[in-house]
Amino acid sequence: MDKFLRKIQTCSKEDAYRIVASLAGTLLGGLLFYFALHRPLAVAAEEYARQAAETTQKITAVTNFQNAHLNMKEYRGELKKREQRVQQYLPERMEQGGFILYLKRLALQSKMELQMVSPQKNEPFGEALCLPIKLKLTGTYFCLLKFLQGLQEGERLAVVKNMSIISKGDVLEADMLVNIYAVPAK
Repeated sequence: MDKFLRKIQTCSKEDAYRIVASLAGTLLGGLLFYFALHRPLAVAAEEYARQAAETTQKITAVTNFQNAHLNMKEYRGELKKREQRVQQYLPERMEQGGFILYLKRLALQSKMELQMVSPQKNEPFGEALCLPIKLKLTGTYFCLLKFLQGLQEGERLAVVKNMSIISKGDVLEADMLVNIYAVPAK
């Protein structure tokens, strides 16, 4: 470095300008290389790495799906069972008579006394139909709880909308509005 500085001091001003210009050109060339080539290529490499990671995730998801359904016969059987469950849960027709019989059986199993069942008028609910049914039941707390659990776990989608409970000693009187649904075929 000392030799370099001595050479610059002993050389003419014209040679010194050339040396400084060549150093500035070298520095400018390095900056130009960085901003014109290296930086855009590094950004592109990051984008390609991100796209590769997304594609790998998609391939993994497809592979997992294929591995889970290697046997198409079993897969179709499972799919058919699910479709049948949905048909029971949301049938094409309201079938209120069958549901009322189910309510009576559930009340007997739960040791509840079903005092009143009053179906209301069908109401549209989006693409489905909704049938509100008013119920009046009497029984103990645990029997009512068992009835509500049976209603929730039943074969049919039944939603308790309104419920009022009055306590008369050990016996509870429960009035509730239960909605059942049907999805007519198009």
